[in-house]
Amino acid sequence: MIISLIGAPGSGKGTYGLLLASRFRNSTFLSVGDILRTSAKHDHAMKEVLVSGSLADDTMVGDSVLGHLEKTDVSATNSNLIFLDGFPRNKVQTTIQSKWPSHLQPKLALQFDIPDSISITKLLGRRKCSICGVGFNINGVDTDGFIMPPILPKEGDCKVCCNWETDWEKRDDDTAETIQKRMNVYHTETEPILKYWRENDRLLRFVPYNGVKDMDMLVEVL
Repeated sequence: MIISLIGAPGSGKGTYGLLLASRFRNSTFLSVGDILRTSAKHDHAMKEVLVSGSLADDTMVGDSVLGHLEKTDVSATNSNLIFLDGFPRNKVQTTIQSKWPSHLQPKLALQFDIPDSISITKLLGRRKCSICGVGFNINGVDTDGFIMPPILPKEGDCKVCCNWETDWEKRDDDTAETIQKRMNVYHTETEPILKYWRENDRLLRFVPYNGVKDMDMLVEVL
């Protein structure tokens, strides 16, 4: 069964998706961003779109995702669950996936629901070590019932190979202006498809008040 992960930028759906895949036997996490980058290696049109920084059109995205799922051969791998991050993102993509073979269509949507202000705080705190590639988050949250401490290096993480103060980098698109634009796109394009999932009784809503510490609760729901 394929479960579509839905959430605003910074809601943590990628992080939770990876954690969920590690908790369920024969499960897989797929990111549409990774799928598109893989497609670009042999698809010149997709490569041009990604290099230009433009958004791939819905048909192109749908074809890439479907092609990847077909190659994955969901039934042959006996994969009980596939957590799909990033598709469908809007009403057009919802229509596209409804025409796919039944076993390749997402059967449920899992919404990660947190306030914009908290998502923005976490996005602005993202850091990555330029030496070893380990990711951290320097911003903590403790408001409106949400308690998410900073995610800082532990003993043995990113300690020998780099200097924490000079080698941590921000993503170029993690600016307040860019993040707000991404939030606006989510609210205008992605949020409306929640109605589709809800009306078909296929929407699960998860509010991670304690961040990844609430993983056990999420696993029980699934």
